[in-house]
Amino acid sequence: MPRDSRNDMLMARSMNEVLSADQIKNNTEWVPDNERSRCNLCTRNFGSFRRKHHCRMCGEVVCNACLLRKWAEVQRGSRIEVKVCMTCILNHAKNGPPPPQPKPSSLGHAGVGQSASFRNTRIMSDKSGRYSSRDDGVPSHLQSPVESSIGNDVHHYTERDVPMSYDYPLDFSWGYPWPKPPELPNEDERLTVLRSFNILDTPREDTFEIICDLASKAMNCPIAVVSLMDKDRQWFKANVGLAQGDIPRNVSFCAHTIISKETMVVLDAKQDKRFAKNPLVTGAASIRFYAGSPIVTPSGHVIGTVFVFDTEPRSTCDITTLEKLSNVAMKHLEDRRNTIAADDSSGASFVRAVPPPQPLQSQASLEASALVPTPNLATQDLVVQNAGPGDGQVVAGPKLETMLMDLLCRTTETQQQLATQQGAMFQTLGQHTAQIDKLADAVKRMEAKLDTI
Repeated sequence: MPRDSRNDMLMARSMNEVLSADQIKNNTEWVPDNERSRCNLCTRNFGSFRRKHHCRMCGEVVCNACLLRKWAEVQRGSRIEVKVCMTCILNHAKNGPPPPQPKPSSLGHAGVGQSASFRNTRIMSDKSGRYSSRDDGVPSHLQSPVESSIGNDVHHYTERDVPMSYDYPLDFSWGYPWPKPPELPNEDERLTVLRSFNILDTPREDTFEIICDLASKAMNCPIAVVSLMDKDRQWFKANVGLAQGDIPRNVSFCAHTIISKETMVVLDAKQDKRFAKNPLVTGAASIRFYAGSPIVTPSGHVIGTVFVFDTEPRSTCDITTLEKLSNVAMKHLEDRRNTIAADDSSGASFVRAVPPPQPLQSQASLEASALVPTPNLATQDLVVQNAGPGDGQVVAGPKLETMLMDLLCRTTETQQQLATQQGAMFQTLGQHTAQIDKLADAVKRMEAKLDTI
């Protein structure tokens, strides 16, 4: 179904937009917060900057990055916003999209002090009042005791709050003016996990394209990418605003992001020692702003990022949506791998033919993009798509929430397809078992006749 038709259909099904009172769990039914040390969805550890929240539908303990807001009618004629985890959003997506949200006063860029760059430990996620930890006006039985105990989850940072050094060393001993990409202690293991998803060099997929669209719109950036970090390159599964399909890892901003499970933000790359002389900054691409949220597997390995670029520096940044999208990307990667595994095990009728990987660039192009010890590194510049005036800007489309619901619906369909294929496999095995039983009965009858002769 075309994306626009799907969105129109979702918008038309407005009867199911609002959660009813019986869909909301009483706080006595919530999972006790002391039973969860990690988010139930993304499995990341809770801490000072990742607080515990309760999903109002299932009662599980999750982090703010795995929550969305939905309307609920807990009293007749009275609607409130409640927090719902991504899993419940997926389930509810079968019945309809979330309602349009009232515009917050500053959703795009909430207040944070002027700074050059910093490794963001999700401190920006809750700058907007829309994502605060308390629901003003929510009945007491819907309030989370964890949230009540810690107060508001909003952190306003000024320049003095920004760390003056990085938590990893920078190595400039390789003949280039920018530092080497950080070395990961578990790199071999990480690459093994990455390749287990069979995602590298695969064709474009709508789900990841939607993630890029959402990231570009939410962050107001002309460039957005869903990427996977290979051994020597950063491969783009989907992107908005770029012409090429990968860049060398040696110049990748995300090579610094993947050393941690936290989002990294560079407000002005020219003021950051790690990137000031990077060819992506000094070259034709002229990158100034970067924000990247890691794609973290359940085993804790960072295999890629959802990131955005802009050619203008920023003084503020709200990364809430970017973090949610990286979680959605990880979930879809898992669903995709499970579907392929089910296809492989369910027989020839369910095997999906996958074409061999096609090279994204010619050999000459790859050689041209390799780092060489020359002062001119123009081959490392990102090629921004420009076919005419206005290109590189985000094309107006469906609202952010509607597009996100479209993405979640696609993930739900993948889960349904997997369940259907597993059911068919069990049915086939059952039929084979029945035939074997019949054959065994026939053999017994033949043996009985032979015994009477």
